[in-house]
Amino acid sequence: MMTSTVAGQEEAQLYEELQRAIEDVEEGEQRQIVLSRMIRQLRFAKWRKDRMSKVDAYCQRIKPATLWIILTTGALVPVLLFTMFIWVSLWVE
Repeated sequence: MMTSTVAGQEEAQLYEELQRAIEDVEEGEQRQIVLSRMIRQLRFAKWRKDRMSKVDAYCQRIKPATLWIILTTGALVPVLLFTMFIWVSLWVE
């Protein structure tokens, strides 16, 4: 899980990278391309930070019984699908 400090550091790093990219690139079309690419990255980082905060909040509220149900369901689904495949194969044959 991503903590808010890690997300904030990542966002600050992207802002610093944007500033360096602006300083390195001359005026014109190339600068506009670099700016648009960096803005997309910043928007994605913000979206991911918002999304991860929702996931973190859900994980904080989840009860151990619910977690065990999710884990056992995830573990048993492949076994169930393989068993169904075998039964269908035997039935078709």
